[in-house]
Amino acid sequence: MPQDKFIEDLSNEERHLEDYKELLPGVIEETVTTVKATIDEAIEVLKKNNPHFRNIPFAELKNNKDFQDALKEYMQKNPPTPPTLEILKSIVPVNHIKPNNKLAKKMTKDIISEGEIGLIVSGKNAKKEVFTKVMLDYDDKYVQFSGREKYKPYDQEVYDGVVTLFVANESLFRTEGMLFTPAMVYRAMNGLTESENVSPSALELVAKSLDKSRFIKTTIDYTEEAKLYNKDVKEALFDGYLLNAEKVTAKVNEKEQEVYKLYRKPILYEYAQISGQILTVPMKLLNTKSKVNSTEDVIIIRGYLLRQIEWLKNEKSNRNENITYKGIYEELEILKLTPDDIAYRKKTAKVRNHVKAILDEWIEQTYIKKYDEYKEKNIIKGVTITV
Repeated sequence: MPQDKFIEDLSNEERHLEDYKELLPGVIEETVTTVKATIDEAIEVLKKNNPHFRNIPFAELKNNKDFQDALKEYMQKNPPTPPTLEILKSIVPVNHIKPNNKLAKKMTKDIISEGEIGLIVSGKNAKKEVFTKVMLDYDDKYVQFSGREKYKPYDQEVYDGVVTLFVANESLFRTEGMLFTPAMVYRAMNGLTESENVSPSALELVAKSLDKSRFIKTTIDYTEEAKLYNKDVKEALFDGYLLNAEKVTAKVNEKEQEVYKLYRKPILYEYAQISGQILTVPMKLLNTKSKVNSTEDVIIIRGYLLRQIEWLKNEKSNRNENITYKGIYEELEILKLTPDDIAYRKKTAKVRNHVKAILDEWIEQTYIKKYDEYKEKNIIKGVTITV
């Protein structure tokens, strides 16, 4: 048979995923496309080299023991390898996005590995309390190499960076999936442009945080909450990982490197969409480098201030205009160990300077009108914000 005719006949054969599972059980897992392509190549080679196989219809061939043995031998010698993905595609975000419901606020409060918790999601004046049940725990694989680490405010900022990239690239995600690097996430956390470099230490910190979110198993039973918006809902449940992504190989600037591929909408963002509790602020607000460098602490402080000020700006909010320094100290886990703790005084003075530098930048950007420090019994307690 001429080669062209053979290839035409081969390509016209009806093959389904179940066929490949029958041929090589256990091989087909997440790399279906790669495995399928490799088996197709193997079938072509085996049929070309063995006229007996060539004349047997595929429906019968897949159950032929001689063919199965030959195929397994070929696959052992030529195992499927993940393809190198093409260069990253990404749209630079215009806005920064933060899920801001009760779960997002609770994430940093030691709820990982604490069993099932109930979040009261009904309003203060509701006749009946409505609960959403949440359970988060680390995958055993993560615990083996990193232990049960606390989910910290910096992890929340990294997660918001991924959410920001997702929202900007959602249409691309639907058709091609979403690839991203720690550098892209860091830039989305700090309002940077595509060309601005990120230090290796900053990238390492972001990557560690991404891996943490990838291994937090997450179950959210929000059935009762969903019924507040649609009485016909029977069951509403999220069950997966905090960040459903894996590391893959991609070509970036003609070099192969490990990047992340996102497989579903970030679960905290998807859940926050139900109640509409999502903050959207201009990306430029995160770029405060003209006033203060984006250290880990500054990133946390900036995120905290954004949530507080957006709460203050909400028309339905009755929040007062004061933001306490104590709340920021607690966010950064700065503790006073003794009544005369010199290290504590130095750290908190530095934090106050960071706060004022960020707010000075936001005044210039017209995000707020002004701020003033306020005192209680001659002790500086926080800042009063005028929006």
